[in-house]
Amino acid sequence: MKIFEFKDYFKLFYRPGTTDEKVIDEVLKRNVYQRKKLDFVIESGDVWMDCGANIGTFSLLCLHKGAEVYAFEPEPSNFSILNDNMRINNYSASTFLQAVHLENRKGNLFLCKGDYNKYRHSLVPRRGRSQIEVDVKSISSILKKFPINCIKMDIEGSEIEILEKMPVGDLKRIDKIVFEYSFDFDKSIPRFIRIIDRLRTIFSMVHYDKVNPNELEYNYFPASALVFCKK
Repeated sequence: MKIFEFKDYFKLFYRPGTTDEKVIDEVLKRNVYQRKKLDFVIESGDVWMDCGANIGTFSLLCLHKGAEVYAFEPEPSNFSILNDNMRINNYSASTFLQAVHLENRKGNLFLCKGDYNKYRHSLVPRRGRSQIEVDVKSISSILKKFPINCIKMDIEGSEIEILEKMPVGDLKRIDKIVFEYSFDFDKSIPRFIRIIDRLRTIFSMVHYDKVNPNELEYNYFPASALVFCKK
């Protein structure tokens, strides 16, 4: 384990030679979850739900900016580092060893192979992967319990069904959503566009890059697209 120091703001434990380094690059160095041109930024007073919190990189950035965080991460080793990273910065955040989906239940988390990939574990069945049983909480129950008004979602395919089926009333409670849409779980661009159209009935700004709505399948690398929604 090593420590990465993000400017003079905060520090975090990470596992060298793993996707932890990629997460640090994406979230902190390239700042992929914020878009100043879209006026989509983390603000003091936001209450963020971090779905797929991993080692807490996005949660730490939110806390640094004065936001409140409820962080959900189902994989035990990631969750342990997430909590270590809260402690070394003396940050107060609510963390949960749980996955997020549409119902409260037990579910199988399909784990990535090897020692490198620490952030592509998924509730969606994947051939050849080992699995562990995890606690799954419904997004509706979470939103009813906590005063969340912003969501970051990077949950390896589970976002598709959640965004298709979560109640409109729940979506209307949210001011900002940023999510990574995983086309490697379903290449269908029409399905993606249906979700975008649903979100546009609620959010005044819905922005995505790289996806051509006139194509039927997304066959590009990387097989994902970031989507920003704001009222």
